[in-house]
Amino acid sequence: MNRMVALWAHPRSRSTVLERVFIERGDFEVFHEPFASVAFDEQSAIPHDDLNCGLPRTYEGVKVLLRTTRQTRNVFHKDMGYHCLEELKADPGFLLEQQNVFIIREPAQAIVSHFAMFRQMPLQAIGHKALYEIFCLITKLTGKIPYVVNGEDLARRPEETVRRLCEHLQLEFLPRALSWEPSCPAQWKAWRSWHKEAERSTGIVASPERFDDRQLRENPHLMAYYQVHLPFYERMNQFVQQELS
Repeated sequence: MNRMVALWAHPRSRSTVLERVFIERGDFEVFHEPFASVAFDEQSAIPHDDLNCGLPRTYEGVKVLLRTTRQTRNVFHKDMGYHCLEELKADPGFLLEQQNVFIIREPAQAIVSHFAMFRQMPLQAIGHKALYEIFCLITKLTGKIPYVVNGEDLARRPEETVRRLCEHLQLEFLPRALSWEPSCPAQWKAWRSWHKEAERSTGIVASPERFDDRQLRENPHLMAYYQVHLPFYERMNQFVQQELS
């Protein structure tokens, strides 16, 4: 039977570049944030491009799309937990029919990057809290700790991190999937403005400059967001896979 892999993320976690690896593999049908089409429409304040991209606009419709595609191909979908948190919490069967992977990033950098894109971002859109709730639900449902990737590990040690993830998913590790030509995959077009750096990339690389946290420290609004979400990051970060020896 074909498999379905879900990558649950929060904004600015480096999830899109990990998704690009699965696009380059070629053995998965890749869906980019399909539940965002349920959470947002053309009138939403969040910056967006062409949301009229053919994805279903209901939670059940997205599930049908993923399940139907799985009948003929392996499926990989990446999404933000906060896009569909309440629906997921009420739908354990859907979570149990896929391999669930989580990606996290220390919230200071994620928040500053998010703020640069969306200055009106609401508290829940930072995303760590919603992600942790899904993480806990899957732990309870399966009796096992779900697989967690730290976005900074992915950036600093891409080959090791992706290799270990492939081992966990029981997939062949394909080194060729770690490099590509600069382009905008069709899956990204609805949210293209969020992924300019990923679009220009040719592989997974670490940020060239040391993070400057002054914007966070000097903005009480952002600092409040950080203080809410930091504990959820810290709890999940305990379960990040250790680097390969």
